[in-house]
Amino acid sequence: MSILIQDCSVGVIEAPKYNNFLITTSQLHFAHLSPLYCYFTLNMRQFFFLAAFTGLIGLAKSDNWLYDRYPARKDAGFVGNLPNDPPPEFHSEPPDLFVDWLRSVVNRNDSLELQNVFKNGTIPDHVNSIDDLILHVKTPKEPTTPILGPPIPIKAPAYDPQTEAARLFRHLNYPLDPRCLINKSSWWYRTYEGNCNWLKQSETSEGSVGTARQRDYQQHTYADGISKPREGPNAREVSNAFFKRKKKIYYEHTPLLLGLIEFIMHDVTYSQDSTEESIQVTMPKDEEVFPLNTTLKVQRTAAVPGTGTSESNPRENINMASTWLDISSLYGSTSDVALRLRSKVDGKLLTQEVQTPGTKASASYLPFNTMNVSTNTRSGVKVEDLFAGGDPRTNEDWLLLGVHTLLLREHNRLCNILKKQKPDWDDEQLYQTVRLVMSAKYALIANSYQMAYWTEEMPWPRDDGFPLYRQMFGENALEINPANTYPWPLVTKNGKPMTVSAEMAVVYRFHEFIIPSFPIKNQNNETLWEQNLFDTGFNATGFLNVGLERVLAGTVASHIPNFKSGVDEHFRSAEKYRGHQFDIVVSSIVHEREQGLPTFNQYFREYNKQNPKVVVPIRDTWSKFSSDPEVVRDLERLYDHPDDVDLVVGCQLDEEWFPGTTVPKSALIISLFSLFGMGNSDRFSIGFSMMRCLLVDRPWDCHPSNALEDLLWEHKKVPGFPNFRFYNEFWLKELDLPAHGTNLLWRLITENSEINCVQRSPLFPHDNITNPLMCIGIMAIIHFLQSWPWGDAPPSHIGWPIIGQALSFQRNPLKVLRRGFKKYSHSVSRCFGIKLASLTHYVITNPRDLQLMMDDNTSERKFSLHEFLRAINFELITKKVNFESDLHTQLIRSHFGNPSTLARFHPVIETASKDFLKRKPLTMGEPIRNANINNWIDEYITFVVSRCIVGPEGYDNPELITTFLKFNNDAIATMGLSSMLPGFLQFLASRTINKDFDAIRRVTLPIIKKRREMHGKTEEPVFMDFILEEVDDDNCVADLIAIIVWGGLVNLQATFSSTLLDIINEPDGQSKLLPTLQCANVAELDTFRSWEIESPWNSLRSAMFESIRLSGPITGPARIVLEKVPLASQPSMKLPSRSVATLSAYSTHRDTAAWGEDAATYRPARFIQKAPPVGQPEFITWGLEGPHMCPGRWFGQATIMVMTKSVLETYNFKPERRLSDEEKYVYTAGNVGRVPVGMEVELRAKN
Repeated sequence: MSILIQDCSVGVIEAPKYNNFLITTSQLHFAHLSPLYCYFTLNMRQFFFLAAFTGLIGLAKSDNWLYDRYPARKDAGFVGNLPNDPPPEFHSEPPDLFVDWLRSVVNRNDSLELQNVFKNGTIPDHVNSIDDLILHVKTPKEPTTPILGPPIPIKAPAYDPQTEAARLFRHLNYPLDPRCLINKSSWWYRTYEGNCNWLKQSETSEGSVGTARQRDYQQHTYADGISKPREGPNAREVSNAFFKRKKKIYYEHTPLLLGLIEFIMHDVTYSQDSTEESIQVTMPKDEEVFPLNTTLKVQRTAAVPGTGTSESNPRENINMASTWLDISSLYGSTSDVALRLRSKVDGKLLTQEVQTPGTKASASYLPFNTMNVSTNTRSGVKVEDLFAGGDPRTNEDWLLLGVHTLLLREHNRLCNILKKQKPDWDDEQLYQTVRLVMSAKYALIANSYQMAYWTEEMPWPRDDGFPLYRQMFGENALEINPANTYPWPLVTKNGKPMTVSAEMAVVYRFHEFIIPSFPIKNQNNETLWEQNLFDTGFNATGFLNVGLERVLAGTVASHIPNFKSGVDEHFRSAEKYRGHQFDIVVSSIVHEREQGLPTFNQYFREYNKQNPKVVVPIRDTWSKFSSDPEVVRDLERLYDHPDDVDLVVGCQLDEEWFPGTTVPKSALIISLFSLFGMGNSDRFSIGFSMMRCLLVDRPWDCHPSNALEDLLWEHKKVPGFPNFRFYNEFWLKELDLPAHGTNLLWRLITENSEINCVQRSPLFPHDNITNPLMCIGIMAIIHFLQSWPWGDAPPSHIGWPIIGQALSFQRNPLKVLRRGFKKYSHSVSRCFGIKLASLTHYVITNPRDLQLMMDDNTSERKFSLHEFLRAINFELITKKVNFESDLHTQLIRSHFGNPSTLARFHPVIETASKDFLKRKPLTMGEPIRNANINNWIDEYITFVVSRCIVGPEGYDNPELITTFLKFNNDAIATMGLSSMLPGFLQFLASRTINKDFDAIRRVTLPIIKKRREMHGKTEEPVFMDFILEEVDDDNCVADLIAIIVWGGLVNLQATFSSTLLDIINEPDGQSKLLPTLQCANVAELDTFRSWEIESPWNSLRSAMFESIRLSGPITGPARIVLEKVPLASQPSMKLPSRSVATLSAYSTHRDTAAWGEDAATYRPARFIQKAPPVGQPEFITWGLEGPHMCPGRWFGQATIMVMTKSVLETYNFKPERRLSDEEKYVYTAGNVGRVPVGMEVELRAKN
């Protein structure tokens, strides 16, 4: 049994299964084995009452996110409010999709490179975070040789960037270009122009500004084979025939998608016009819009100097943007432009701060072009009246400007974050590193953009960025996935990286998406006016007058057409665009021909030769282009042969979707397929960065090759491994990798504007079911685990107001503890605080500080257990009169602390055990499979404890057993709720437990009355008799029975369960132990002097103590600090008065300094010859040695051993799987649960 106000430190086996909301609030000590950070259960009405009372709005914080989201009110505007009583998006922490993905790749049988990184070549199912993952890295016992030292600082005289580069890039297996190695910045960061991304000698200009665009299959179809534009029918006549807006339009996406497509295209391609060459397009005879004498003028694309001289040297086209996904449209594609756009302060970009209509504060916008960067304009608009951006087309429309503005703000927001993390970094380091982080985010957003086209037929996984390639090559996710090293062969062409192709630059326009107008909405979601999109071109002042929020609110609340809708007449038949009449389709057709690109059939003949799984049929007859007879007639009228049909025309007419998408097959292959290839050809790709120290290096010898890798793989202090690195959890979350980046666009909007509410996927229109509006919490975007130094107090994890870290601690206390050790391990004391509701708990692990608490145990001048229990409202459970008198403690101390008295209970425990096994058999004869014995264990414990406390009469009453179990659950819940409420509302917390007391009284009062009458007349001991000797009031006796039984249940649920399940889990645990128990009998059982005598119980006793050692909770025992106490290990750091000083049984019991290298390994024979140091800092299960050490421990040991022996002699257990020590336990708020495992149970043959 146990003394209820004594020290203990093992929690219950499993939290009660209620369909209620769980919140951790404070610590609870039970006599035998706790303290237990308890939780309370609330129905939703109670929950929202409490939220309203405390002003709390963030009640479902998910540690995988840096933000909270809640369903919005239906009328929420862009400064939208949270609804009353908002239900959270997640009631429990969502899965980490990155960890899940990595587990699936590692655990497959043929992934040997990754398997070699992790213990046993696997990642267990219970690993669900980066903190969990690092524990499974298979670090060598001794450093591998040689271990390379940390890189020499750049400014050191002997530093040689070429030598370092040669070492870091040795896996590339090709000669490196020395021009890129002279200066580390050329390969550590992105260059502005895009060169030195591909480091191969003589090829470093691949993808850079001013180079020729690749051609997908090296096709040049000039009329003369050299440079003359390919012939074809009148481009305006083709536009009129095949590209007019359809009468029936299908809508699927928001205008935000259009702005994003524009930005992406401007990022990777910019066709500079020739100043000398143009193509004139006259009007066809049947022209209905433009006057017949109109001529549309289309400038030819500027040629790469020196090309177009012969058939062996045909004309190539200049790309004036870097072709990498590097956000050059924001930063610039040349060093001159980029430097003009920088503020030169803390890595930030230049801005202008403007408060626009309807917003609450000024915010950043692109600066006006006073620095004279190249900027396109229209007649009558000065370039200095337009915004300055990295691309000349920045001001083309407001949809594009919205994306520019969001990315500008995001860059500067990340600079603020990185500056706080790296205060010694200069402007250049901050700017260049954030630029890499931005391109990583951007690539992940581009992935979510391509996902906007997926249908339910797209095979899973859909969000890892690789479904197109799997479809294209007919492979599964185990064959094609992000686990690749750079360079990835699948995205190289002729030994070079994929960059933007000339075909993609023409086809990837998706002009059908263009809309004539979109709504401008105010903060109340009211449409102010319908804005003509054409009129937003080169209108920066108008954009400022309206403001980003009103533009975005309109773009996410309206629709754009899907494919097969035709092009809007505002852009197909524009009266004036930059001073000229204009047809956007004519422009594409002309550019295809003047660049000598292949026709539709020419292109796809070459494509089909690559043996793709997805084949594009060649249109050798007109009817194969379209099922529409009118289209077929027009094709035959305009073209001489099916092979002459232009590439953009064939793609426009394609009626077959690419599998699993809503994109025409041919258009997707040329556009999205190429975009994906470019992203995965990039040396700075987020995918390659995440794999660097798993596939190229190993975590214990990790050497980043660029600044992004350096940020993502942070140093870890591992003795003997100076280059040990593992994932930086903050930056993985900032990149939204736990959700595969699928929330980044939502975050980009809500973190960089006053739009608080937007649909979960902003590229799709809002739908209450499939795409609901989600609001960001008022307190979101604050790093959840704050460090808040309070004067000379140790640093603390503060968390939310009112409840602090309670929610995170209830869900995953081990994660919170490890974060604390990770963050504060540099201090001498390693002490840190965790705020749980009204109390801050300071975790004490330094031996000198533990000794300080032990020395105070007798006097309690500095640390008080009683005051701690009072602070967490323990008297609500024990009732105030019992709490003050401490009678239950005295009774247990007097009787269960007496060896002769306890010995009389041993036969009672044995009889009750055998009686239960007969009444509640797991099997009657035949073996049973898939048995979950956890609930059966709870009943078993309750039955035996009830027999010892209540006596032979009525102890087995089913109503009493059920009520005891309910009291156990409700007691924990009551304490949690009470600690959240002020005194005048604590009656709310006590209601449930008082009802349980009444129920127990109803059942036990007749038993008590009968027992009084026969007191002393039975030979068997009954603990109730000890109570009757001291208490006359039968109601008080009933209450004391409830309290004492409850203590027994809580403690045995953890210790007995762990002892039994650990033995079963060992392959030969039962077969080795049972022979040692053949001569064991309860008459010889002595838990007071067990190491002084040889006993057949010794093997079981040792196994029991080993299970108790390893099943300790994350925190406890604990004390209230009565006065300001300097830490013995670090006197400058003082524990504040009225805070909590708590030990950590989990940490102490797994300390390798105390227990050896196998401290975390279950060794059932560990205590055969030597007693555990109970009460010393190494073994704190029953508290530190002193007057408050748990006196019920002897009864607990006897009960565990007798019950375990009875079960093992009756049944043979075969678990469905063996759990590793890491897999056994489920930690929640001080409780230690066991992972349920199915069992095959069979009766043992009787001798």
